[in-house]
Amino acid sequence: MNHKYTLTKSACYLGYAIQAVVNNLTSILFIIFNSKPFNLTQEELGRLVFINFFSQLIVDFLSIYIVPKIGYKKCVVLAQACSFMGFVFLGALPNIIHPYSGLVVAIIFLAIGSGFIEVLISPICEALPSKNKAGSMSFLHSFYCWGQAATVIITTLLLLFWGRENWLYIPFFWAILPAINTVLFSVAPILELEGDKNRSFKLQSVLKNKQFYLFLILMFCAGASELTMVQWTSFFVETGFSVEKWIGDILGPCTFAIFMGIGRVLYALCGKKIRPDLIIMVFALVCTGTYLVVAFSNSAVLTIISCAICGISVSVMWPGVFSSAAEKFKGSGASLFSVLAMFGDLGCAIVPWILGFISDFSTSNGVADKFAKVFNLSGSQAGIQFGFLVTALVPFSMFTILFFINFANKKRIKLPNKA
Repeated sequence: MNHKYTLTKSACYLGYAIQAVVNNLTSILFIIFNSKPFNLTQEELGRLVFINFFSQLIVDFLSIYIVPKIGYKKCVVLAQACSFMGFVFLGALPNIIHPYSGLVVAIIFLAIGSGFIEVLISPICEALPSKNKAGSMSFLHSFYCWGQAATVIITTLLLLFWGRENWLYIPFFWAILPAINTVLFSVAPILELEGDKNRSFKLQSVLKNKQFYLFLILMFCAGASELTMVQWTSFFVETGFSVEKWIGDILGPCTFAIFMGIGRVLYALCGKKIRPDLIIMVFALVCTGTYLVVAFSNSAVLTIISCAICGISVSVMWPGVFSSAAEKFKGSGASLFSVLAMFGDLGCAIVPWILGFISDFSTSNGVADKFAKVFNLSGSQAGIQFGFLVTALVPFSMFTILFFINFANKKRIKLPNKA
């Protein structure tokens, strides 16, 4: 790659790390928000996740019209600025206005930044000169994983040394990253994809292709499969098995992120040799298995191991579908990434919230107790486990769709061989 784009590439990597902080910091603080003075229910915690990703979904949609008008650079700088303000608000507003309202306002600002990051950084990287586009895309997305691991480790250690009562200083600490990246993107050279240079491109032409809707379903499942596990495992391990928070966070979401990052790096190195539809299909089945293990687990160790394995299984889903769609619909520009990100964020928004809703509902009407009794579970967090059982249908649906396409459908609609 041309050395003049080294700064651009570095800013993109940091951008995805920032998105990881945005999407995972709140879930690490779930146990704090579940206690005084917040006393949020599990449904309310899930609703915060829903608000985050539903707001990102709106940004994804609006970016279809905004990005072509004002350009990549202004939008990506705006993304960093909004992320910075979101972190500041997360630490400040709960002590100034109604705590839950303060959390919501902060999350919306963070979501605006994260939404533009998701829509813009992938096409910015895709536009850079490279002999291995699929590898570059997967390697780029691995920085989300490293950012997620860093978020868990650093946030957990800060809570351990500063104390939970001083959690509000942690968002101020993370605000440093988008402040730095605002400067980097302001000076870095930015290229645009072919579809964005050609303003005559119409998204309607892609929407007429029936295969495109397959990509949308797969993106929904990919986002949901990844976020549901990582958003809820830490809370479940801490409350269900009385594991110390710092141990649960580091061994749960952190190992998830590390294994997901390893999977994406390996995919970047070997992606050309493996058909993406087949590897995603196999990993979707593995992912389903990890959800089922958590649903029926009476062991904190087994739950944590399943979380780590889930990290590997989801590693190829999001970047694999992204790069496959870019190969299939060449010349689509940022609009294609916007629509794909919309459905990925829709899965991220809906399914973790559904798990929280199922947990509260099944606990209140006795379904969780019956579930725990039938399968000899401890019962302390049977509602969450029942939620994991139901949401296991998401990765299994992904497997079913790809299995049907590859082995049951005689016409066999395939994803491109170049991941």
